[in-house]
Order: sequence, then structure tokens, then C-alpha cells
Amino acid sequence: MVQAAALINKQYEELCDEPAGFKQYARMKSIDTVIEEIKGVVSRYPQVKKVAFIDDNFLMYHNFVKDFYRRYLRGYLGYGQIRYVLLKHLPRFGLIVEGGCGMGQYVVALRARGYNCIGVDFAAKTVAAVKKVLPDIPVEAADICRLNLDDESVDAYISLGVVEHFQDGPQDALAEALRVLKKGGVLIVSVPQVFNWRGGGVCSEDASLPDNASFYQYAFSQEDFRMVLVNLGFCIEAEYGISLLYAFRCRFKLFRKLWAIFPSLAKIDILVDRIPIGSNFARMRLYVARKK
Repeated sequence: MVQAAALINKQYEELCDEPAGFKQYARMKSIDTVIEEIKGVVSRYPQVKKVAFIDDNFLMYHNFVKDFYRRYLRGYLGYGQIRYVLLKHLPRFGLIVEGGCGMGQYVVALRARGYNCIGVDFAAKTVAAVKKVLPDIPVEAADICRLNLDDESVDAYISLGVVEHFQDGPQDALAEALRVLKKGGVLIVSVPQVFNWRGGGVCSEDASLPDNASFYQYAFSQEDFRMVLVNLGFCIEAEYGISLLYAFRCRFKLFRKLWAIFPSLAKIDILVDRIPIGSNFARMRLYVARKK
């Protein structure tokens, strides 16, 4: 059964932590279509050219100036679940690669904390902008499905909100991560999670897409993504929910205002995730696995 949902502009305008470019494309057309397949939710947005879209989003809506990186240069990793997971599971020594590093904040912050971390991203203009501001930070423009790294040369691999954007699925990017990881190497990867408040409805298999729709991302159930990792040769060690109160922030202005005033409220994610039903509200799911 293929499921689909129509998402109107107002919903996207209320998604407080989506990229501004995301909202811009949503406003260009009144309805976007989300198709839910067995392996996940396929989101399609009008006229999105992947690399150009990503570069434009970073370059138009963020300031590539040293002041922007000031807190990351002091080791800032946020307050919530991602910070907790990175500090708990990353090895203190050895090479760490962030695949899909974007503006390189995690690379900068981890290096400030003494980790040997390098970044790779497909968006060449974004990488060039990072290197212009921070020329000593090791970030490179490259395809994470074809890394210029030797087999079993990496101790840990991070990829946060990246592998879901490949139309053929996340397998190629994850297989490349497996190739470069040493035996026992750590994989930390996050993907969108299918959950009840994501906005999906149900319709027939012959639901039509707009003619000008193009692929944006998948979202996965826990079972589906676990199977992807295990089939590739990873052994899953832990799972965590990210943005567990995201649904409340989307629907209630009070939550959005509180988050804007008190960003440290992100710590609530850690507490809610420990409640048995808490992970059901997670917008993203973070998996920690090792190469067998």
C-alpha cells in the first residue's frame, strides 16, 4: 500500500527549524506531495535541484563569517541528544569523518574538543565558503558515495540528516561508510523517522504526483532502517530519538517561543527518549552501529 499526504503552506511555515529554502519552495506551490512506501516516506518538492538547492540554502540564509563559528570554535555541540551521543560514542583518538558536513559546525566543534575530525560535503560552493572563513578546517567537496579514503582507514563516521536525500536510497552512502571504517569502527547516522504526527494521510496506490515534482527525502520506520544497517554489515549498538518535541513545536506557538528563548530546553529530548513511548514522537532517529 502506498500512502500519500498533501501538506499545505501553513504547515511548512510553522516548521520552525526547517531551512528557509524549504519554506520558500513550499510557498511556490500550494500543495506538496508526500508518498509513503514500504521502505519509507518519499517527499517531493517542486523544481528542487539538489546540489544547487543545498548551496543556495546555505549561502542565502546563513552568514559565513567568523562570528558565526565563534561558539563552535569553543566546542559548542548544542544541548540535546546529538551532543550526548557524540560525546558518549565517538573515540577520543583516531580519524573521524563527517559525511555531509554542510557548514562544518560539528567538524569545528569536535576539533576544538580535541577530536581528529574532517568533513566532506557534495555542495562545493558551501565548502568553499567554509574554507574561506576557516582555512585551517579540513573540509572537502566530494561525493560521500565515493570517498577518497582507503579501505578501513577511519575510526568513526558521522552523517546527520544526509543519507535520506539519495533517491536510490541510503544504501550506497552507508556502504561507502562501511568500506572506509575499520573493523569495529563506529557509525553515527540520523534519518527522519516516520511518526504519527508527521502529517501523512492515506490514499490509493495510483495517487498522482505534480508533473514538476522532484525528489527530496525519505523517512524510515525503525524496523526498516535497522534492516538497512544490518543487511549492509553493521551491528546496531544503540538508538536515540532527536527532536522529540518537534510535533508540539510545530503545532503550538508557546513551544516555539520557549525554544527560541531557552535553547537549552533541547535537553528534554534526552529525558523524553528514556520514556518507553517517548521515541514515538521523535522527528529524527539517531543510530549508533559498529562495523562487524
